[in-house]
Amino acid sequence: MGLEEFLRRVAEREGVSLDQAREHAAAVFATLREAITDKEFFDITVQLPDEYWALLPRP
Repeated sequence: MGLEEFLRRVAEREGVSLDQAREHAAAVFATLREAITDKEFFDITVQLPDEYWALLPRP
């Protein structure tokens, strides 16, 4: 699924704007980054389409 479709679905489910959905998705990735190992995070995120990298926290 492309990033825009993902964000649209998040926005729809949460009842928020696309900008808010983007912020919320980025927050989830940041929390996930803190909760798991570097390898686990890499193993998950490497499977995402490149456009999702805009949501990922910077090291």
